[in-house]
Amino acid sequence: METKAKHIRKRRRAAKKALKTALALLLAAIVTVGAIFAVKAIHKARLRAEYVPLTADEIDIARLKGEAAETDPARLSVAQSALSLVGKVHYFWGGKSYSQGPDPKWGEMTEVQSSGSSTTGEIRPYGLDCSGFVAWCFLQQGLTNEELKNEVGLGTWAQWENSAEISWKELRVGDIVFQNAYPTNKGNHVGICIGFNDKGKPVFAHCALGFDNVVVTPAGDVFHYARRPNFYESLHKRAALFLYTELSGQIRHFSRDAFFYILCIETNNQKGACYGNKLNM
Repeated sequence: METKAKHIRKRRRAAKKALKTALALLLAAIVTVGAIFAVKAIHKARLRAEYVPLTADEIDIARLKGEAAETDPARLSVAQSALSLVGKVHYFWGGKSYSQGPDPKWGEMTEVQSSGSSTTGEIRPYGLDCSGFVAWCFLQQGLTNEELKNEVGLGTWAQWENSAEISWKELRVGDIVFQNAYPTNKGNHVGICIGFNDKGKPVFAHCALGFDNVVVTPAGDVFHYARRPNFYESLHKRAALFLYTELSGQIRHFSRDAFFYILCIETNNQKGACYGNKLNM
């Protein structure tokens, strides 16, 4: 029969063995967690390194690839409007514009009056903030100020609400991307897809405080959420309605963007398809 002392020694050895096993498992867990964090940190650092403005040549490549991939003239027109301001408009917190074409106020030294920014109270060249840039690009498509407010939105939250979630793989020229998902108290940033780089990845035009201008960059570690503006579906429906009423002899007044798109449809010999779309709406 085991003596009491022998039994105690046996239990101690078992306890030491269990402790060593536990420590080994703990060490393995620490190494694993550390490796996961390291991989994430490396991935984030790589994305951050990618977040740099494209050169003029790189923008041209992205634009051409976007034009090759996209057939919708409305989307291409939005992208063209976005590219027309690259390097030309300063970032200005709260900056909006209802100007068709370049706004004469851009560049004027103006006090930043909107609250909530590190630049509030500063005197800076007037320009656009990120959502103001997006709104201006859609305004150039012939929308009235009221249509712009209702169909696109002037701020990031309104632009989020007036768009639908899509996957990153579904991104097309003219779609928009956000830094954060709403609701959020982290603030936000928004840009417009204007094409694809030489690796086939989407690139975005946006007006950024960090660059104090309109730039084109990859998503980097900034843009995470892809959205499709409701504007395009609404535009197609108005175009179909315009054509339907025209063919049925009921001429009515429609906004310029609908007429513009009809001209594009007729140029592409798609009148019949559009007319049929109206009947099935």
